[in-house]
Amino acid sequence: MHKRPVIQGMHSYGRDKIFSIKNMKAFAVMDSFEHFCPEHIGMLITIAVAITAGLLILNRSSDRNALNVIRILSLIVLAGETVQDILLVREGGDIMGFLPLHLCNLGIFLNLAASFTKGKLQSFFAEISLVLIMPGSVGALLFPDWTYRPFWSYLPVLCFLTHSLIVFIPLAFLVKGRIFVSFRHFWYPYLFLLAAVPPIYILDIRTGQNYMFLLYPPQSSPLEWIYSITGGDLYIAGLTVLLTVILIIEYSLYTSARRISKA
Repeated sequence: MHKRPVIQGMHSYGRDKIFSIKNMKAFAVMDSFEHFCPEHIGMLITIAVAITAGLLILNRSSDRNALNVIRILSLIVLAGETVQDILLVREGGDIMGFLPLHLCNLGIFLNLAASFTKGKLQSFFAEISLVLIMPGSVGALLFPDWTYRPFWSYLPVLCFLTHSLIVFIPLAFLVKGRIFVSFRHFWYPYLFLLAAVPPIYILDIRTGQNYMFLLYPPQSSPLEWIYSITGGDLYIAGLTVLLTVILIIEYSLYTSARRISKA
């Protein structure tokens, strides 16, 4: 996802895109759209319908065909993100803002890993994508930071597409029975974050980036509420508490749904 081209550089749920000062004036006069404007609401409804229909179709497909579809979609996400970055670089974007180090971007590689592995390893990657990455992508769709572009320009279109697929892919694994969500696996996302967060945090400190929003929250996002309560010193601790609450809710819901389906 992308850093909004303003001086504060606030951002939501995805890739930071840093732009030079000489480009900011040009971006300021460009058309934009608002959260939950008619076009945005229409897009959200379309995404919800498409994901639901896709899951129903995939559920009726053979395991082999479903896995092939998941692999193709995982590669499409990677290709879409690559094309998007190339176009933004050509517009003058700072390459340091294009590293795939936001949570949604890490999900691209988790989905690829899940798509091309088997057994417990596949389930491990897919479950992390489901419980950790997917909620972030949903947040990105609800509170996009690419609103500074015309709604039907290439950036919003690509962002809505890639984030929708990042939501769809782990759900596809779940529907096909490739994920067995259990509280016994509650440590999975923490293990992943323990490996990913420290080096990304160090990079943020040294370069002034805000990957994974470890330094400050994205503008006009729910994370601003956490920051307003904790302040900068306890911001990461607040994120950790929020994450734990979300994971408890998710694991409880998935566990309850499985029990109900077996009843």
